[in-house]
Amino acid sequence: MRVPWSRLAGLSVGVLVGALFLTLAFRGTPVDAVLHILATGHWGGPALAVVAGTAAFVYTKSARWRLLLGAERAPSTLALLRPVTAGLALNALVPHSGEFVRAFALQRRHGYAASAVLSSIVAERVFDLFGVLLLAAAALLVVPVSPGMVAAVRLLAVVAAGLAACVLLALALPGFVRQLAALALRWLPASLQRRILEQVDAALAGLAPVRSLRTAFAVLGWSLAQWLAVAVCTAGSAAVVGQTIGAGAAILVVVGIVMAFLLPNAPGYAGSVQVAFRLMLEPQGVPADAALAASFVYQLLMILPLIVVGLAWLRASLDRATVTDP
Repeated sequence: MRVPWSRLAGLSVGVLVGALFLTLAFRGTPVDAVLHILATGHWGGPALAVVAGTAAFVYTKSARWRLLLGAERAPSTLALLRPVTAGLALNALVPHSGEFVRAFALQRRHGYAASAVLSSIVAERVFDLFGVLLLAAAALLVVPVSPGMVAAVRLLAVVAAGLAACVLLALALPGFVRQLAALALRWLPASLQRRILEQVDAALAGLAPVRSLRTAFAVLGWSLAQWLAVAVCTAGSAAVVGQTIGAGAAILVVVGIVMAFLLPNAPGYAGSVQVAFRLMLEPQGVPADAALAASFVYQLLMILPLIVVGLAWLRASLDRATVTDP
């Protein structure tokens, strides 16, 4: 599988951003202090909580995706665990590459149009932001934060509103969206216009499940459950290094992680996770070295297992696809 130059360029930028974030995160904090906290951590129950939260995160993400695909004809939640985990693994290595793997897997195995799968993933991102914003609003009611944090949440709300407007337009006026697409493509050759519009039609059809209000609320519920599972992972990571943080602080770390992930990222989200943990936990009284140690626990017990398991499942999927090729 060849990696486009645009992906390589994005990865290079991500590595630079990650190095910058790591430098900022460790400013004034000795590496030895962080290593000592990790060496004396509580690697029992709290670590198991992080692993359990990771499993819950993958399951809830798969269950939500099944609804977005149309639960009546979609694969089972257990069947979707494999492409979801593989996509998460690739996203952790090369940002935003996992979505195409998920689309390819469903196209090859279940006959879905790739554009329809990608449209469900776009809707997924919108519900991701909505879920995070709802949890952030609740956390801000009970946890004192800086004006900068409030501004960051507002920025997230603007991004969510923009994406929601696009999705709502496609849901409410699919015919109008198709006309706009046809108008924008009118200068292309007729055969190419037809092929692109076929993909537009498939993408609009892929959003059909969310047109049900009942389904939309169910998807939002799974979104909240997904991010609460990540909050369990952040709280468990802090507990491993001897820090007890409340639900509000754990959710704010999740918000920080989501904000950081909007930027170019290094493999394994190196630097981004460290900045998110330190910025969100220091104002809550957690020492800088402990916050950084917790961030490495998060990467070790959540992100690394997702990468390992996801890549193993990805390889198996590619092997089977190769065998069935004509």
